[in-house]
Amino acid sequence: MKILLGCDVDPALPAPLTRRPDGNIWQCLDNIDRFLDAADGALPPITWLIRADESVRFCTGRFDSGFLSRQLLWQSLADRGDELGWHFHLMSYDEARGAFGFDADPSWLSSAHHAIGRHFAVRATRTGWDYGSDVLLRRLDALGIVVDFSALPGHIGWQWAGGDKLRVDWSRCPRSPYHPSSDDYQRPGDLALLEVPITPFINSPVGMAKRLGWRLRNGSGSLAGLKNRTRMLTQPWDVLPTSDSPVWAFFFHPEDLDRQGIEEGLRNVRRLQTLPKAEFVVASAVL
Repeated sequence: MKILLGCDVDPALPAPLTRRPDGNIWQCLDNIDRFLDAADGALPPITWLIRADESVRFCTGRFDSGFLSRQLLWQSLADRGDELGWHFHLMSYDEARGAFGFDADPSWLSSAHHAIGRHFAVRATRTGWDYGSDVLLRRLDALGIVVDFSALPGHIGWQWAGGDKLRVDWSRCPRSPYHPSSDDYQRPGDLALLEVPITPFINSPVGMAKRLGWRLRNGSGSLAGLKNRTRMLTQPWDVLPTSDSPVWAFFFHPEDLDRQGIEEGLRNVRRLQTLPKAEFVVASAVL
């Protein structure tokens, strides 16, 4: 069994995003240093997906400020065998509203990829809000991304991007890695990119009822995936997940690495390390 751990390296941004915030939006990356210190060299390889998108450029003047702000940290992590990847949120500035909103097919995507790609080979991605679509997966494939691990099997959810409400739908996707179809991102097909679903946990009956109620309030009566629940590496795990996928994938964020998040993250890593034949890999090594 291969185990993939990823971190969505997000800055601290206000919502809604209407103007350039004061202060250093990347200050939250200090939490990564605390996590590494607490682990004392015991962490397995991690894929660090550094955010580079239009919201970052708007706030800092550069797509690649997340890399440049902690260049020595990223280099040291790469030197120890970790992988650097790309994280982004599909948001663009809406002049009419004076704020950022959802943009399903942004013009800046290739520019952001090029900017972050000047510093390292960009082979792996996770998308903001775990969003997926035919258009997006085709564009990532065309940019040469070899592994994305955004899929949440059985998941249907709604997220706010500024004043826009978007639907995140992975209700039909497999639990195991697959090459998506260019005309149906939730089904195996012809793209070279490999989609690695995040490993779900078992939802409780109460959790299932709440999830169904939330779906009904948003106009969906789908029963798909109600038994699945996503839990981040930094959250308490009562039990390990059960999955027949050859790859188990988990993720977290720098903002999750408070004292409790660090303790839970390290505890969960140790639990995964006890699994028979567990092999921790970075994203591109899943291939």
